[in-house]
Amino acid sequence: MPRKFERAAVLLFLVASPLWFPALPSGFGGSLRSAVADCLSPAFQGIQAVRQGFEHLSSVVLELVSLQEENRILRLQLEALQTHEELHRDLFEENKRFRQMLGFQATAQWPVMPAEVIGRELGPWSRSLLLNKGVRDGVRQGMAVITPVGLVGRISEVSPSSSRVALLTDPHFRVMAKLSGSRISGLVTGGPPGECWVTYLPLDETFREGQLVFTGGGVSFAPPELPIGVIRKVWKDSSDMYQTARVEPTVRLGAVEEVLVVAWRPSEAIGRSDE
Repeated sequence: MPRKFERAAVLLFLVASPLWFPALPSGFGGSLRSAVADCLSPAFQGIQAVRQGFEHLSSVVLELVSLQEENRILRLQLEALQTHEELHRDLFEENKRFRQMLGFQATAQWPVMPAEVIGRELGPWSRSLLLNKGVRDGVRQGMAVITPVGLVGRISEVSPSSSRVALLTDPHFRVMAKLSGSRISGLVTGGPPGECWVTYLPLDETFREGQLVFTGGGVSFAPPELPIGVIRKVWKDSSDMYQTARVEPTVRLGAVEEVLVVAWRPSEAIGRSDE
């Protein structure tokens, strides 16, 4: 008989044994049942262990799935809180800027017009801002553009509903300036991308890092005493005729969002000086 049939016969015998156990003598049947139970006990224990292991594995898998879902929900809640915090911070900063603008506008010595930045051009050959105010609002080419912190630039182009501001760091920007603690004047120009310089400083004068630079007024397009920036480095020009200094603008030009356009004419300063 093939081995597989022998195994089937033994299995059938074991399965059918409860049917004929009662027919055996009482002592013999009990002994046989005990022997069969002893033989099958390891198998039953193995099956029980496998079942318990499977149940444990199932519970672990379900718990992992539950933890993943909980982590996903917590992650979404954290992202929502971070977004809310960023929005709250942005609104706080915007409100702070508006209060500064209103306070400066109320105390300014010249007529000023608030405007919003709606575009930027920060390339190597042109560094400018686009404003939402134009000719219809009273903006004219050449007007100074400021914030309560200091000078931003000058209106270089105007259309009916918008205008463009050449920044302090634009290569074509120019404004007369003076340095704090002295009567020395120089010319502020846009330097390499992102930089601002003050040139034509006398060779026989000493200038220090941290010295403030202001607008000089006079016949310039900008009112006097507007902060421009702070000197960060001074060197002698290659011509050996004057000194040049790198100036860090007081206004964070890359982050400015609201500005004030100044309706100021040099004749106003001349008129006030004659009084």
